[in-house]
Amino acid sequence: MNFRYKINLYHRFFYWNKEKIVFVHVPKAAGTSINKALYGRTLGHYTALQIKSAFPNLYENAFVFSLVRNPWSRVLSAYRFAKQGATDSMGISNPSYYQRYEFRSFESFLFEWLVFQDLKEIDFVFRPQYSFLCGDGNYDVIVDYVGKVENIVEAASKIKEFTGRSIKLNRENVTRGKVEYQKHYKDNDSVNVIRDIYANDIEIFGYSFDE
Repeated sequence: MNFRYKINLYHRFFYWNKEKIVFVHVPKAAGTSINKALYGRTLGHYTALQIKSAFPNLYENAFVFSLVRNPWSRVLSAYRFAKQGATDSMGISNPSYYQRYEFRSFESFLFEWLVFQDLKEIDFVFRPQYSFLCGDGNYDVIVDYVGKVENIVEAASKIKEFTGRSIKLNRENVTRGKVEYQKHYKDNDSVNVIRDIYANDIEIFGYSFDE
């Protein structure tokens, strides 16, 4: 963690401590609306382990939760985000990098770029979701609750149960996304790229291509 990133993490303590709620925002997993509802702003993407290590007492006494997303859907979203370069609430490192030839199509991105990457080194939008929610060197989830973007009604209900806060999550966009992402995987080879690279996410959080 670089110095600036670490300083920014410590600046987030006020928000988490005030609410006694820590939302671990996995990139590209519908977390912006939750952040704004809980804290009035986005707080960035810190792993559960980073937050726990920096603020052990807070972590022990707060409700810590997160949302995850179908890996096939999430990777498509991450690809589009990288190509776009940024949104109003989120940026990406070195946006010009993602205008290179390998990103000319989703298929070329999968077979000419993603398969060759070290997931620990690339931009956080492409990193596995378990790396945000599990302990150091293991696959044990260390947050109190993990909801699924695809089961948004259940997730919203659980969040309200634990936090007492009603948070409006856009179910309509999730439904459209479910149908939409599948058509971008043209064959079994493209489906299997994600199945192989994000195998831990699929197993830990219980996903399949058709979910």
